[in-house]
Amino acid sequence: MWRVAPNRVGVFLNSIGTQIEYYTVDGKQVPNTGVGSLVVFYGNDEGLLNRAGRTIRAGAELERAAAMYAREPVPSMVLKSNGTALPADRIAKLLDAWGTARRNRGTAFLNADISMETVGFSPEQIGLNAAREIIATELARAVGIPAYFIDAPTGSSMTYANASTARQTLLDFSLLPLMNSISSRLSMPDFTPSTQRVEFDLKAYLRGSEKERAEIYKILFDIGAITTDEIRQMEDMIS
Repeated sequence: MWRVAPNRVGVFLNSIGTQIEYYTVDGKQVPNTGVGSLVVFYGNDEGLLNRAGRTIRAGAELERAAAMYAREPVPSMVLKSNGTALPADRIAKLLDAWGTARRNRGTAFLNADISMETVGFSPEQIGLNAAREIIATELARAVGIPAYFIDAPTGSSMTYANASTARQTLLDFSLLPLMNSISSRLSMPDFTPSTQRVEFDLKAYLRGSEKERAEIYKILFDIGAITTDEIRQMEDMIS
């Protein structure tokens, strides 16, 4: 199996447009089941681009603004000739020399026939850093990921007490709906035998600390649910 880009897929509906009769890939009809068929994973909502398209575009604009200020680490400047008008080639050389000098040193020197004026605002004045942090938080909300997973400001710090449940939180509030869509679709009879089911193996991901596992093993051992050899096998101490 391989991924098929959505822009290569076409949909043929029934006469009243209420049911999909078949799909096409690159304009050719594909079977509904079996070899060569298209396995479609349906989303849970209108989609990220529809839900948070403006936020994503704002983030892209902020990245462009940050890149611009990285190239020109001061407010936008105008070099003004106080004498005669300079030809275009002299102006280009002057601007190139000015930009190179500003990247190498913070102190500038101007002759009497050239003056500098600043226009626009610095990143601090326009709140560029704060805006980027807000966008990062909004994007985390849009995809259902806790903000601290992408180092976005949350208003509260992540402590050791809640760090142990962070991965479970990510599953519960972000990943499970997507995982259920994938596992449910792959468990349908046109893809998997009816006696089998596709599921994600989360044992390694949700594996607790050594102390937590030891406490669970002790409880299960005391009630006779597992043996010492089974504990050793689960801890990969024996094969």
